Amino acid sequence: MKFPNQTFAILTSSLSLFTVNLAVSSPAQASIVCESGTISNYSNGSLANCILGQNMTVQVYNPSSGSSNFYCQAKEYISFDEKAQFQSCRLSQDTQIRNGNSIETCPAEYRVYFSVSNDGIQSISCSL
Repeated sequence: MKFPNQTFAILTSSLSLFTVNLAVSSPAQASIVCESGTISNYSNGSLANCILGQNMTVQVYNPSSGSSNFYCQAKEYISFDEKAQFQSCRLSQDTQIRNGNSIETCPAEYRVYFSVSNDGIQSISCSL
């Protein structure tokens, strides 16, 4: 009588591993709508900047500080580094940013700047 239970346990374990594998291996996707004729690329083909065709929320993640959301404004430039990592945009709404233990609010219409050093230290600033 233990044989069916053992088979069920093995089958359940196998399905769990399969499910985890699917969740981990799913590719990330991003879509950016740029105004026609405003796209600039780096020599490696990655997007350097463009004027956004619609408002866009950019979410970045850093293991040491978690996720940050930036609400980027349409009809304004958004820029990226050569590795296709978000660098800056003009904010469409007030946005709270966290640097270390401090939290500040960047007002709508301000430009937000994001970078991560080679050491993994995140820097976020904003200015008019």
